[in-house]
Amino acid sequence: MVRWLVGIAALLGVMGAAAFSSDTAAPDIPEPGSVEAIAKATGDPRFLSPWVSYLPQSKGVPSPLAFFGRIAGAPGEFVDTAKAQAYCRALAAASPRVRAFSIGRSEEGREILMVAIADERGIQDLDRLKAATASLADPRTTSPATAEALIAASRPVYYFNASLHADETGSAEAVLELAYRLAVSEQPNIRRIREQLVVLINPGRILTGGTKWWSGSIGI
Repeated sequence: MVRWLVGIAALLGVMGAAAFSSDTAAPDIPEPGSVEAIAKATGDPRFLSPWVSYLPQSKGVPSPLAFFGRIAGAPGEFVDTAKAQAYCRALAAASPRVRAFSIGRSEEGREILMVAIADERGIQDLDRLKAATASLADPRTTSPATAEALIAASRPVYYFNASLHADETGSAEAVLELAYRLAVSEQPNIRRIREQLVVLINPGRILTGGTKWWSGSIGI
């Protein structure tokens, strides 16, 4: 268990260091137009990390810019639940590093969609990793020795839950871009995340609240 936690801490340290690297894109190739669009939307360059100053280009996986016709978080724009879920499904259809699946229904009967991102082996092994995590969660049925064996053969899971409240519109935009970056970037730190973790993303915890709030605030 200690070895596992130390590994997570070391990985996060690498991620933080990468954000300040002077080599902003390599080995990625920036998607045409993304550098300019992100810089324009950010305004003051002091608020823009070089790590997210571009979108990595992919030949087969749609970026938010290609899918929505704009960058994530563009001023005056908002992605509703239907569009967010459609983009998640498009990612899963285009990349073997992404799987989209339903985890239930909201109080109003709408589907709740989850996205899992890892390397190809992690996605293929997702059901086994899910079962191992469930076993680790219940010490009544898992002995310490079994737990150590499961940890050694499993992966940590990071879970991002966007839009916990109706007016939290930015998080849904952010996690869609994050999902794309994790799926396609060849930055060494991103590759390590894919190889060592499973990242789960729920693009909208409050499925209709954000859309209703946004529609009311702009009068549509």
